[in-house]
Amino acid sequence: MTIPSPLAASLKSALYACAGLALVVSGCSGTSHIAQNSKGSVYLEEVTDWSFEASHPAVIDQTTMLKIVKGLYREESQNGTSRMSAGGSKPMRVFSDEDAEFLAPLLAQGLSKAQPEQLVGFRVSSSAGSGSEPTAGSIYVQKGSVYFTVAKGAGSTTFSPESAARTEHAPPFAAGGMAGTISQVIDYHALAKSPMPAALPIAKSAPKAPASSGATGPTAAKTQPVPFDPGMNGAESQPQIEGIQQAKDVIAKKETEINMLRKESDWMKRELRERDEELKALKASAKQTPKKKRAEAHPTR
Repeated sequence: MTIPSPLAASLKSALYACAGLALVVSGCSGTSHIAQNSKGSVYLEEVTDWSFEASHPAVIDQTTMLKIVKGLYREESQNGTSRMSAGGSKPMRVFSDEDAEFLAPLLAQGLSKAQPEQLVGFRVSSSAGSGSEPTAGSIYVQKGSVYFTVAKGAGSTTFSPESAARTEHAPPFAAGGMAGTISQVIDYHALAKSPMPAALPIAKSAPKAPASSGATGPTAAKTQPVPFDPGMNGAESQPQIEGIQQAKDVIAKKETEINMLRKESDWMKRELRERDEELKALKASAKQTPKKKRAEAHPTR
């Protein structure tokens, strides 16, 4: 059966409109970088699983995000040894202080820009004390919790304080396709009220003073170890970071626009389903209607 031309044109137009609207709602497809340099990268990645819908854009202040990143620890090994560093004096965190200072503001920025169908991916080159393999994973917000997955470079993870998090098996899209990966599901509202984890000590070789040196004042001051300044590490990426406050101001407007587009998309989908049912009904009706026999001409006497 041939589809009636008006119905076919209308259906085709509706399909094009729905496809265009879906593209607008989903934003840019693929990967969009928030920051990328020799230290690492943070980027937005679209999830192709249609069942995924995050609570994005999400605003988490940088202090809370720093607590999240510093709260991740390497899981205890299978032989029962505790999660201690090589010296046995401190627990082994996934991210060093330097890595955390680099990563936290960029993750906060990424969540403030992400759409409901996107997550924030990251990759950080290892700094001193954090191992040789780059650390990679993803983060997204859903129903008041942060889902933080370290897919590469740390093995299994735990979180401190334990009362602020639980574990779940990470879906493939959050773990880069790695099976058996665990996500930390963190209540960031509760975590915001907890104290900041203590800074990890940085191994530095103490400068040797000359044997006959009895100097004091400026000369002696030069031999003192330089303390770690977290603010210095963020200087390189600071020009790339937009103000979180500015993101807060536009989030309400963006959410309204997204909701309107989603409602229009749902309406278009309903229209397509109704037109599809009409088309099926027309086809079924054409098959069931018997063809009339042509009248035969008979000569009259």
